[in-house]
Amino acid sequence: MLLPRTAVTTPRATPDKFLELAFTADRDQLYAACSAIAKLADCADNVSLVIRAENPEGFDQTKLQNGVIDPLREADLID
Repeated sequence: MLLPRTAVTTPRATPDKFLELAFTADRDQLYAACSAIAKLADCADNVSLVIRAENPEGFDQTKLQNGVIDPLREADLID
């Protein structure tokens, strides 16, 4: 299922110093975006990501812990 391409915030740049993007993506679109985000990280001191995910039925806590939280901790991205 493809999600609608909704740009919450259009690309906004302050004279070569600041860029803000916001979009909604499914799994395949997220993989495609990873390369572009990595290239942005090459151009910037750092890239900050805010991730918001919803599941109307609730998340499987074991899958969430093992597949998301633990790998992010192991990568020293979260505490």
